[in-house]
Amino acid sequence: MRVWRLGATWEDEERLAGAWRRAAPFPHLVFDDFVPEDALPELVAVVDEEQIERYEADIYAFEATAPEPKTEGFRVLREAFAQALAAPLSRITAKSVRRADMRAYAYRAGHYLLPHTDHQQGVGRALAYAYYFPSPEPPEGGELELFRCTVDEDGEIVTTESACLVEPRSNRLVVFDVSDVSLHQVREVLAGLRPSLSGWFYP
Repeated sequence: MRVWRLGATWEDEERLAGAWRRAAPFPHLVFDDFVPEDALPELVAVVDEEQIERYEADIYAFEATAPEPKTEGFRVLREAFAQALAAPLSRITAKSVRRADMRAYAYRAGHYLLPHTDHQQGVGRALAYAYYFPSPEPPEGGELELFRCTVDEDGEIVTTESACLVEPRSNRLVVFDVSDVSLHQVREVLAGLRPSLSGWFYP
């Protein structure tokens, strides 16, 4: 699958590694125009074949595909994504990763994901990502919000403050560190549709 063709931005890994280390409030990178324009229709067509369902709990409300792909096309899309990005991300972030999972998400008006970290003991998540693909109704709201955390001597978060907002712009990829203090949320979508592919990279 030729959807995931890394462009010139990825050639200067030393610069990207420096940007990763300097990013605040915790390591992250944002890549615009991630997928070549001629590959976007293929990507959207593959995602459209995967069934989505509504998910709702105390801290989230959204629609998403199942944790494991139901169609061969989506499985191939996920595997090709990991194959294209695992090696360069390992070098850039100094976190050795080999595989990734992937689900498609649809955040509509009123959907959200409250502040949380993705770190879970024993699960092995190393890097998180979100790729925003074209929406027929560009969303209002739905920004990825990153928080700066202060921890006490036991490593418990005691204070938080909003530090960075990433707009869910079409054809944008965001990659960020997974740790006990990588606190983030998806702000409520006020109107439109915020479609994305999201998941984690693992060793």
